Amino acid sequence: MFIDLTRAAQRGIVMTVVAGSLFGVAACNDSTSTDATRDRNAPTVSLTQVGGQADTVIAFTTGAKDNIGLKTIHVHVVGAVGFTFDTTFTSAVTDIAIPFQLFASRAVPPGTPALITAFAVDGAGNVSATDSLRLATGNLPPPDVRVVSPTSGSSAVVGKSIVVTISGKTAVKIMSLGLNTTGPLVRADSILFSSPLRDSVTMQDTLTIPSTAAPGTLTITPFLRDSLGQRAVGPSITLTVQTVSQVNSIPVVNQFCVGNTAFDNKCGHSSRLEVTDSVHVEADDPSGIIGLGFEVRSLIGGPIDDSSTFVSNGQLTFQPHTFQMHLPYVNFPTIAFIQMFARNSNGVKAYAKLSNGLDRIDTVTVVAGVTRGLPFGGQVADAYYHASKDRLYLTNILLNRVEVFNLADSSFKAPVLVGSRPWGITAWPRDRNGAVGDTLLVANSGGTDISYVDLNVGTSGSEVSRYALPNIIVFSVTSVTSTTAPNGPPITQRTAYDFSDRPQYLAATCITAGTACTQTVLTYSTTPTPGQSTPFANNNGTLRWENLTLGTSHFFFEQSMGQTSGRGDTLEVIRYDANTRAATTLVPFKQRIGSGADTGFFSIVFQIDKIAFRDTTFARNSANFRRAVYGEGGSALGSRALTYDATLGFETTAPAVTGVLVPLPVPVIDLGVSQPQDVSDWTANSFAQVKGVGINFDGSLAGIRGDSTYIINPALRLQGVLGTTASNAGLDFHPLNTGPNSFPLNTRLAFAASAEPLIEIFDTHCYQRIGSIPIRDPIIGPLTAAFRQSTGQLVLVGATARGVVIAQLPNTFTTTCP
Repeated sequence: MFIDLTRAAQRGIVMTVVAGSLFGVAACNDSTSTDATRDRNAPTVSLTQVGGQADTVIAFTTGAKDNIGLKTIHVHVVGAVGFTFDTTFTSAVTDIAIPFQLFASRAVPPGTPALITAFAVDGAGNVSATDSLRLATGNLPPPDVRVVSPTSGSSAVVGKSIVVTISGKTAVKIMSLGLNTTGPLVRADSILFSSPLRDSVTMQDTLTIPSTAAPGTLTITPFLRDSLGQRAVGPSITLTVQTVSQVNSIPVVNQFCVGNTAFDNKCGHSSRLEVTDSVHVEADDPSGIIGLGFEVRSLIGGPIDDSSTFVSNGQLTFQPHTFQMHLPYVNFPTIAFIQMFARNSNGVKAYAKLSNGLDRIDTVTVVAGVTRGLPFGGQVADAYYHASKDRLYLTNILLNRVEVFNLADSSFKAPVLVGSRPWGITAWPRDRNGAVGDTLLVANSGGTDISYVDLNVGTSGSEVSRYALPNIIVFSVTSVTSTTAPNGPPITQRTAYDFSDRPQYLAATCITAGTACTQTVLTYSTTPTPGQSTPFANNNGTLRWENLTLGTSHFFFEQSMGQTSGRGDTLEVIRYDANTRAATTLVPFKQRIGSGADTGFFSIVFQIDKIAFRDTTFARNSANFRRAVYGEGGSALGSRALTYDATLGFETTAPAVTGVLVPLPVPVIDLGVSQPQDVSDWTANSFAQVKGVGINFDGSLAGIRGDSTYIINPALRLQGVLGTTASNAGLDFHPLNTGPNSFPLNTRLAFAASAEPLIEIFDTHCYQRIGSIPIRDPIIGPLTAAFRQSTGQLVLVGATARGVVIAQLPNTFTTTCP
C-alpha cells in the first residue's frame, strides 16, 4: 500500500494498518443532548478508483470532508485483497484524500473482485454514511449483477406470481445467474450456462407467492458465479406482498424501453428508433395484468400506424413483455409518437403516466437501418458483403469466428469458426469486372495464416484450409570502420530485423489473362509485437503481398528507398517457407549485372526508419481487384499512405556501368508499390493522422480518413478534401464509383461515418456534402458500402457501440454538382 507518510505526519494523523483482518468501531453520539451549539453535521466520505495500474494492483483514493474536523477514517477491503486501515487525526483536518495501492497475489485470477468500504467519524462523534467501491484485479471491470425488473417498491399479491428479470456482466464470463428471496417467500434459484459462456446474460424467473404466505416485505437478492467459480452478489430490491382483499387498483406502466436494453435499471427510451426496434413494457397491478401493449402514431391523436397487445392470464401482478415494432415508414427521419398501456384483471386500461398524472406521449425520431448486437458478444474487426449469398460476414476478433448475417430476414445464422483472432476479410477474386468466388479469405492475426472459408459448405460456410504465411526477415548491410584497425579496410556489418508475420488487414488483387484472374495476389498489413527487433519493438508493422496461386512473396520496401543523411544501408530480404523452412532471397544484398567491361553491381539502398509502419495500418482493395490502398495508423500526425497496382509488375532491368539497361537476375522492385517521392508528397500535402481508408470500384480514387477525408489518385496526388468529422474512421465509396467523372451521377458518391448518429454523403467531384442518412447510433468502426442485386438497394454496414447497423436504402441518392 502507498500512503504519503510525510504529509500524514505533518497533518497530525496516527495510522493503524491491519492486513487481512476485521475491525470494529464504537462511536459515542449523544443524540439526546440539549446542547444547542453541538455539531450535528456528519462528515462525508468518498471512494474513487485510480486507473492505469498493473494487473495485480487495486488502487483507489479515499476522500473525507467535515465542516469542523475529522477524527477517524476507516477503510476495509475484502475479496482479492484482505485489508483494514484506521486513522486518528491529532489536529484539525477538514478535507483529506488518501491514496491506496494494494497488491494482490499473482495466484489471484484476473477479474477477482475486491469490495472496498469506508466511513469517517468527526470530533463530535457524527458518523458518515458508508461508501463502497467494487474493483477487480487484472485491470478488468468488477462483476455486475442486478434486478432489472420489477423495481423496488412494487407490489405482489398472495396467490399470484411475478416475473423477475436478472442481468449480469463479468469480463471472465458467466457460469450461473440466479436469485435468493427472503420474507413471505424463501427461495433460491439459478441457471447454469454451458459453453460457450457469455460475458453478459439476462434471465427471467417466475416467483409464485403461496396462498398461505403472510403479507409483508419480500426481499430479492441477485447473484452470479463466474467461470472461475467466484460468486458476486448484487443490490437487493424489496416488494410489498398484499392480500387480495387489499386490492383496488389501476394498472401502472412503471417502466418501458424502446430500442434499448434495461441492464442499467434506468429503463427509458432512445430518442432515435429503427423501424424494427423492440419495445419493452412492464406494468404492475395487484389484481393481476391481463394485457400489455403499445401504440405508434405519426400525429398525436391521429390514426395508429403500428400497435400490438400481449395477452396474459392475470396471474402475474408484475408483467413484462418485449414487442418488435413493424413501423411502416420509408422516409427518414420521420417523427412518431409512442404510448404504452396495460389492462388489469378488472378490465381497467391505463396508459403510462407523467409525474403530474397526465398520459405520457413520447416523441421519437425514426431513422434508417437495423442494429443487431453480436449473438454472443465480442468485437467486429472487419466486414464483407457477399452479393450472391446476400449475406454479411463479420470477423469477430474475440471469439475466433466469422459472424454471418442474412439480409433476407435480418438475422444472424450459424457462425464460421476460423483461426485465432480473425481480423481482415476479403473475397477470392474472379475477374476485373468485380466478380468474386464463393471463398472468403480471413486474416488470423493471432497466428500466421490465412483461413479459406468455402461459403458453399454447410448452412453458413466452413473453413476448408489455411494458408501458412512465410517468415520474412529484413537485413541492413553497411560498411563500418574497425575500432581495432582504424586504418584497415572497412568491415561489412549485417543487421537482422525480425518483424511479426501475423496478418492484420487484407486487400486482394489479381493478375489477369484478359479480364479473368489467373493469380491471386493478397496484400496485407501485419500486427506488431514487443518482441520485434530494435528499433521496431514498440508499434511498427509491415506491408507485404503473398501470391496465393504461386506461393511467392514480396516485402514492401519501395517507399523507403533512398539514403539517410550521413548513413547508407543496403537492403537484403530473405523469405523462409512456413512449411519447408526453405530460404529464398527476395532482395539480394548485391547482384552482378552486365558482362565484360560493362559489368556492375545492383543493390537497394534504403532508409531504415521508413521501411515499417505504425500500428494499425489499414488496407482496402478495389472491387475490380486491380488496386489497393493503405493508410498508416497510430496517433501521430504525418502518417503515410500508399497504393498498389497489380498490373505493373517488377522492374526487370537496371543500368550497367555504361548506362545501358541490362536484365536483372532477380527483379526486386515492384513498380505497383508507391515510390518514395510520391509517399513524401502525400505527407506534405496532408500531414494527417490516418484513421481509416476507402477505395472506389476501379481504384482510380481512394480516400484517407483523418481530420478530414483526403481524396487521392493512384499516384497519391491529392484531388480534394471532404469535410468529414475528425473522430470517426468509417469511409467507403459508392460500389459503382469509377472516379471523379463517374456516371450516372448517383455513383459519384462517397459515404462517411459521422460523430453524430448519421452517415454523410459526399460528391467525389465537387467535394460537397450532398445529404445524410440518419441512424440510431454513431458509427465508431469501419463502414462498408455494397450493392444488393436482389433488390437494387444500397447496403451500408457500420460498427456501433451497440453492435452492427445495416442500412438498406434505395439507390436513388444523387448530386446536383455540375
